Amino acid sequence: MKKVLMAILASAVIIAAAAGAASCEKYVLPELSLSQDTLLVNKSAQQLSLTVNSNVQWAFDVDGDKEEWVSFDPEWAEVGRKVTISIEENATGKMRSATVPISSQTISKKLLIVQSADENLPEI
Repeated sequence: MKKVLMAILASAVIIAAAAGAASCEKYVLPELSLSQDTLLVNKSAQQLSLTVNSNVQWAFDVDGDKEEWVSFDPEWAEVGRKVTISIEENATGKMRSATVPISSQTISKKLLIVQSADENLPEI
């Protein structure tokens, strides 16, 4: 009888441990970060690379206060990846900036892009 009770107790411990381990694997803590959160550029048209580090789906909010002079490829992805940012030449004669949100379901970051009106990098 003692051996049977010990076997039942051992089985219960193994089942409880397995259930606890399985529940930890169901949820992944979301991560979202940018290789840079501020880009300072001169007036020239250019393409820059930005790395989005993420283990969840994310997207740039380009529909809100979209600046026509900035575009992203891709605008969203399932996980982290390199993004190409295309910036048009600044022919306005004034420094300009865009704050572009990037977010997943639970995390939000902002990318600030500042473009000078001349060949020098802007000072902020």
